Amino acid sequence: MAVNVNEALLVAAMHGSLRGVEVALKAGADIDFDKPDTEITSSGTALFIASRFGHVDIVRLLLRKGASVVKRSRGSYAPLHMAATQGNTEIVDLLVQHGATLDIRDGFQYTPLMTACIYRKVDTARRLIELGARPDLTDGDHQVALRYSEMGAAFGSRGSKECLKLIQEAIKSKLLRCCNPACGKPGYRKSMKLCGRCKLTRYCSRDCQMQHWSVGHKKCCGHDEYPDEGLDPFQKMLKNLSVWNLLWDVLIRAGYWIVFLKLIIIIIGVGVVLGVVCRVFSWGNWT
Repeated sequence: MAVNVNEALLVAAMHGSLRGVEVALKAGADIDFDKPDTEITSSGTALFIASRFGHVDIVRLLLRKGASVVKRSRGSYAPLHMAATQGNTEIVDLLVQHGATLDIRDGFQYTPLMTACIYRKVDTARRLIELGARPDLTDGDHQVALRYSEMGAAFGSRGSKECLKLIQEAIKSKLLRCCNPACGKPGYRKSMKLCGRCKLTRYCSRDCQMQHWSVGHKKCCGHDEYPDEGLDPFQKMLKNLSVWNLLWDVLIRAGYWIVFLKLIIIIIGVGVVLGVVCRVFSWGNWT
């Protein structure tokens, strides 16, 4: 029965049924239940699912009821990654207001800002920067958000060009922002104080740190990094193959796999034409 209630919670979160979520929670559903799909993937928690599909009211309810903002799917995404990937900016705001760390990492060491740039979610990338996300952090292959925006812009993507401009301006300013969403005051690195525990979150004052700690950072602090030992075998393989990982980012995650297919078709076509020409000439010489 408990399993059915838990699954009902996930289904309600997926379909945007606020009433269904309320009923499932009242019936005793585990608010952070995550159903494995395979050995390396899972559906994610109700908060993760609602963040993906943009169900703002359900996200508000789950956060109010104490849902974890750091519990990840088996694919290593946290709810903030998923909200950034889908361009659900209002949900990004809600998660950060409840303590989610702006620069939390997934299994490939991507931050939410990187995923927003990869998927060309301009408004979300802009909001993440306004909230204090760092544009200069690198992933597991030492790539920054700027690099992913450049990749997309090279293919003529308007969204990528806008993201590229945002990242360039943020890096050029050399300004960081207080990570307390109620503040967001800009300042230079030397004037900001790092959280002594996670070493990622920055504050302009002790008061801002205490306020952010009270609204949720206390629960998130220390869950920001995704260790290598947490990777599934598939992720480890991709992480160790830098060239493949780069192709994955450019052709799949950036949404340009069709370009890759066209290139293959062109190469095959040229090969066929050259083969026919060579055969004709060799036949003529023989006769």
